[in-house]
Amino acid sequence: MWSSRKSSVKRHIHNLHKGQSIMVKYIDYLAGRQSGLYAPASSPDIENSYQDHILNICTEEMWRERARITVRKMYE
Repeated sequence: MWSSRKSSVKRHIHNLHKGQSIMVKYIDYLAGRQSGLYAPASSPDIENSYQDHILNICTEEMWRERARITVRKMYE
């Protein structure tokens, strides 16, 4: 995580990594990435859960519309 505030990074390490990570300068991180010391950042789970949420809403709306069409056809 990049941040201009040391306290934000410490809080991030404590909350997300359960205190198991170390704080490094950004330039050291970049050098470590190039040398293979640090793995690339993984995609956040938030993005996947948001996409799942949108998919669920679309699926639900599709079934509602199908139900409306069916009821309309019954009363024609």
